[in-house]
Amino acid sequence: MLQWGSIPLVVLLSSVMSVSANTQYLYSQVPAVDCVINPYQVADIASPVSGVIESIMVKRSQQVEAGQALAQLDARVERANVELARYRAGIQSEIQLGLVNHDIDSRRKGRVDSLHRENVLSDDNADEAERESRLSRWKLEQAKELSEVRKLELQRAEEQLAQKTIRAPFSGYILDTFKFKGEYVEDQAIVRMAQLNPLVVEAIVPMEYFGEIRVGAKAEVIPEIVGDTKMTGIVSIVDRIGDTASNTFGVRLVVNNGEYQVPAGLKCMVKFYQQSDEAIAQQAAELNKMEQASHGQGAVAVSAEDEMVTDTAKKEPITSSEVTEKPDASVTTDSAANSDSREMVADAVDVNDKEPVGQMQEAAAEVDQASSQSPTGYLVLIPQMDTQQNTDDLIVELRNAGLTDLLQVDQGPHAGYIMMGLFSTPFGAQNRLQAIEKLGITGIIRERY
Repeated sequence: MLQWGSIPLVVLLSSVMSVSANTQYLYSQVPAVDCVINPYQVADIASPVSGVIESIMVKRSQQVEAGQALAQLDARVERANVELARYRAGIQSEIQLGLVNHDIDSRRKGRVDSLHRENVLSDDNADEAERESRLSRWKLEQAKELSEVRKLELQRAEEQLAQKTIRAPFSGYILDTFKFKGEYVEDQAIVRMAQLNPLVVEAIVPMEYFGEIRVGAKAEVIPEIVGDTKMTGIVSIVDRIGDTASNTFGVRLVVNNGEYQVPAGLKCMVKFYQQSDEAIAQQAAELNKMEQASHGQGAVAVSAEDEMVTDTAKKEPITSSEVTEKPDASVTTDSAANSDSREMVADAVDVNDKEPVGQMQEAAAEVDQASSQSPTGYLVLIPQMDTQQNTDDLIVELRNAGLTDLLQVDQGPHAGYIMMGLFSTPFGAQNRLQAIEKLGITGIIRERY
């Protein structure tokens, strides 16, 4: 029978995220909300023992696999201890000596017992022979036990030597190195690394929708500045305590990043799908099994079927009986914007899963028509200057004015602009544009569909 611990994680998460890129869903009544894409985990890797660094085997931004050596401490003493312990573990002379003594004493005891039964030898002689035979037997057992102890000492020496090699606890990328060759380390981190497959998406949802998002639900994640890329995520955590100041609560999703197409540290927008209770419950159960299987392991892989959903996939015919609207084009958002940026980006249609297919198709067509007539976002842009130095000076001026949430775009459809955020309503975009124009800087608002 298969055990969860023996099933590859790519298979486990494949069962959780088994929807094809051609399968489409209706959006739920929960509006599109801001989110941030983070690494699955970030760890400062330190040494379990103190010592002098002999070599650093990785560099910044290098991809590493779980178990790969990251750094090596000076281990000359430990290597000598291993050789000594290995030699001691191989000693067999004490056992051979015990075998010889036990054999001779046993034969001598047999002869003494024979003579004692004929009343040739006294009881003292018989007792002495018995004592020598027992002692030789226990000395042989002692030699065997010492041999096992030395094998354990060899294992301990090998483990102590292994501690001098710092290895990656999971597959990921090196974010930074803190120590160099020749430095002494005791309890300080040597390198920092992050696991980027899968990614974790942290979303903020208005409190009025608490209870409508459950663990196991699917959602569409739209990263910022990655073209028309869309990703499918699975809700893994729903906070039970909200934030009083903003009247919101947090939701965490797990998203596939098998080809590392999307970097961590991006803003994004989440649109939750409408699904049946049975589908959510099944996905939640599979997600729980995946998390249990991945406990204590390194990389967590995700099914390739829920890779990026592109425009080509969106144009595929609806093949599932669960007919839904086609996802919108890529929408990015400014998480630092006011609450207007958290309004719904696309109108959702509340269609019961048990309605006839014809009615669901009609509802989906209405949503498609409505979404094709209105923009899904409003992007605030500033043209870059004629030289890079002038552009850098402009960015410094904006940051000094408190407009720190900006990004210089050098590729893609908005190349040559400085992005000042994307808002889900024209009101939020207009407020940002007015703040820019107060500085005497000309900006534009560009609609996204």
